[in-house]
Amino acid sequence: MASKKQRRRREKELRHEYEYVYIDEAGKEVEVEQPPASSRKEKDRRPAASSSGRRSAQVRPVQPPTFSYLRRQAIIFFFIIFAAFAILNRSIPAAALMAVVYTALMLPLMWLTQRMIYRSYLRRTGQLPPSRKRGSK
Repeated sequence: MASKKQRRRREKELRHEYEYVYIDEAGKEVEVEQPPASSRKEKDRRPAASSSGRRSAQVRPVQPPTFSYLRRQAIIFFFIIFAAFAILNRSIPAAALMAVVYTALMLPLMWLTQRMIYRSYLRRTGQLPPSRKRGSK
């Protein structure tokens, strides 16, 4: 949403009528032909806002968290951490050990983050989360 200052500027621009003219070879002022105001307004028009004042946007589909995706993320994270520690420590074995430790600590956080994103997606779209299969006691 535009700030109060931006809204005032926009209103001021709409209040004042400006004439665009140029001077031809004879020295006379000639008005510049502009497209009709209605076509300009249609181009500038934005999607309608909802009752809360926010624009309705399409929700991008989010896939449920999977271990294969988590494994890919962990591998990328491992190599980034390994490269950072290898440059900082200049010791490859120490960098590898630290990268393994940091990746092992980050795996549960990555999983929880994926799960949180997926659940918020389900809430926004009004879907129910898949039911858990529990064994009988």
